[in-house]
Amino acid sequence: MSLVYALPMNFHPKTSHCLRWISVIYLGFSGFTLSHAAPVSPLKSALAAQNSAPTTAADTPEIIRARITQWIQEANDALAKIDASAAEPILPSGVSSAELDDHRRELEATVMNATQWLKSIDATDGLRKASESARAEREAWTGFKEAPPYSILMLDALLNERDATQSRLDANQAILLNCEQLAQTIMDQARAAEETVTQRVTEFKKPDPEKIDTAKWRLDAARAQSRQLATRSGLLESKTRALKDEIENAKAELSLLARKVKITKAKAHFSDEDFAKVVKIADDRMRVSKHEADAISKRLSAAKNPLAKAQAALDALVTATPAVDANALELAKFRLEVAQGRVDSLQSMSERVERLPQLEKLTLDAYQSRRILINTTQPQRRSDALKALEQFDNRIQVSENSLEQDISKSHSDLIGLESRAASVSPGDPRFELLSEKRATQSEMLAILERISQTLETRQQLIKRWISEYSLTDTPAGILTHIGKFTTATQGVIQKIWSFGLMTFEDHLVVDGQTLTRTIPVTLGMLLRALLFFVIAYAVFSKIANRIQQSLITRGHVADAQARTLRNWLMMAVGVLLAIGTLSFLKIPLTVFAFFGGALAIGLGFGTQTLIKNFISGIIVLVERKVRVGDVLDVDGIVGTVTEINTRSSIIHSAEDVETIIPNSLFLENRVTNWTLSNSRSRRNLRIFVAYGTAPEKMIQILMETAVQYPSILKHPKPFATFEEFGERSMIFCLYFWLELDAANNATIVTSDLRILLSNRFSEEGIQTYPQPLPTP
Repeated sequence: MSLVYALPMNFHPKTSHCLRWISVIYLGFSGFTLSHAAPVSPLKSALAAQNSAPTTAADTPEIIRARITQWIQEANDALAKIDASAAEPILPSGVSSAELDDHRRELEATVMNATQWLKSIDATDGLRKASESARAEREAWTGFKEAPPYSILMLDALLNERDATQSRLDANQAILLNCEQLAQTIMDQARAAEETVTQRVTEFKKPDPEKIDTAKWRLDAARAQSRQLATRSGLLESKTRALKDEIENAKAELSLLARKVKITKAKAHFSDEDFAKVVKIADDRMRVSKHEADAISKRLSAAKNPLAKAQAALDALVTATPAVDANALELAKFRLEVAQGRVDSLQSMSERVERLPQLEKLTLDAYQSRRILINTTQPQRRSDALKALEQFDNRIQVSENSLEQDISKSHSDLIGLESRAASVSPGDPRFELLSEKRATQSEMLAILERISQTLETRQQLIKRWISEYSLTDTPAGILTHIGKFTTATQGVIQKIWSFGLMTFEDHLVVDGQTLTRTIPVTLGMLLRALLFFVIAYAVFSKIANRIQQSLITRGHVADAQARTLRNWLMMAVGVLLAIGTLSFLKIPLTVFAFFGGALAIGLGFGTQTLIKNFISGIIVLVERKVRVGDVLDVDGIVGTVTEINTRSSIIHSAEDVETIIPNSLFLENRVTNWTLSNSRSRRNLRIFVAYGTAPEKMIQILMETAVQYPSILKHPKPFATFEEFGERSMIFCLYFWLELDAANNATIVTSDLRILLSNRFSEEGIQTYPQPLPTP
């Protein structure tokens, strides 16, 4: 595989600062060369391209495209070489299959990033040319060709275009912010990759023939990772540049649109010709809606025949003698379910589409009200027209709320179908039925979303008119303003307090007849319930604290067990208080049934860890395998247990650091309790002495020193051994036991023993050696 790495870049004058930072970081890594065709780091080439001024011929877009194309070809060749044979036998010694998988992923990412980079360069060039043309056209615009007054429909088109451009601008600015945040991550990854390349170059230069293939392979892999980061950097830079061009273009468009809107609005007029165009557009839309409704009705009529056949087939199987196979019966039921679902979906689509002509008629009424607002100066007529627009806005809002619920349900049903299809093989007869049902559900969802988009567009239009033509109050005195402000504030508070969050139905059966009453749940009701719950919980918490202190003082239970019991008691009190609060306010629990499934899923995922740790805490307290004061080694953390709570415990380490350990770790992980059955711990101390030292004398010195030290236990008795003959020294080891408590520190005891032995060796003339290093 060829490994000629370079990254020429034709940087725009407004190059994003992210690549400049990457270039600066990698400045110190330039200059590495190998004895045979060493490749150049791609990020160093990016640095050279970044710092070169003026731009050389090598930085032309054609060369950049050729270089990227070469990278793609080399990465594809490397991938083909990897996949051509069994990769495992050809790996050099020491290279694992996991490293090969990582190398393959780097190459695949290089191909993907480089391909996207090429497309981004082409798109950026095209966008820049279009932006320059549009900029020149905007600068040359001096006014409309039409003479005033201007059509109100032209004003609406300009306002719609302005809103769309503003939305596009906001989206591009958000994406640009994400790109700038991603630049820091790429910079960190690039720094680590270049350090790896440096390390691999050093390993490759070592004169070790047995490891030369391994070093070469890992050097190639490190450079492949560096190239992958280079392609990501180039792609990010190209996208950033394109985003900045789009943002500048959108800002210029908004500036021009603002000029056009200002001129048009000052001389806009709602003429009879404009209203006739509105009527014609509404008639065309109603005609299309009627044609679509008729087509859906025909499909609905045709879908009823398969439904009847599916029902008849199922009835025949149910009454068949002898009984048919269970799988056949299940398949027949599913066919009936699919046929029924098709009929229901078409029925729902038909009902929705049939309402569209009514929306067009209401839209015509709204345009008529707007015409009055524009062309009439009578206050009463303007007030009536404005109220009519507000009523239309409210009706659209109600329709949108209902439609959002249908869309949400349709989304949930489609997700459920996708989940079912994922567990069925294509050869299963149910797979085709599931595909048909998914197609019908997707079609209904598309129609619902299209209608929702239509309602949202109309509502935005109506809201704009209401905001534009709202009547202004006549000047009044300060007292009048204060009174109006007070009244408005009271009205706002009242609306917030009485804001309806949900409704529930109260059922009553009278002589077999079920009467249903809809009761709203307002924000004020829930606030009262919350206040009642908080006060009651605080009172019970005080009582529980008193009971806990009483139990601990009288010695009935330990502090940790008392805290556990109190926490569980307060949890039970919280549940009972919640139920009692709802009952006190006459809010039935069935009010929350509509989101019970989602709540159950959320609680299942959100509280599984919490509940696991609570139960683990209770088990730990009951088993008493871990107690306060024990010395533990949990997940690499060694220290003394100071607290055992319901959810977690606290371990105080020798470094005077307190660590919070979830209780589940005590049950799921391997835990070493140094003081479970006893508090003794054996330690050892290895000594390296010169050859010629009498072993018997050495063992005697070790034993005498250990026996004289007060913290070392006499039972079990310490002992010393002559372990082995080293290359330059004889190796002895002293074994002794310590009591694990706050008074004894194994590190300090071992240090003291070394000091005593060093003094004794000096007195006896015994020469010690350091622990030998491994042979290089």
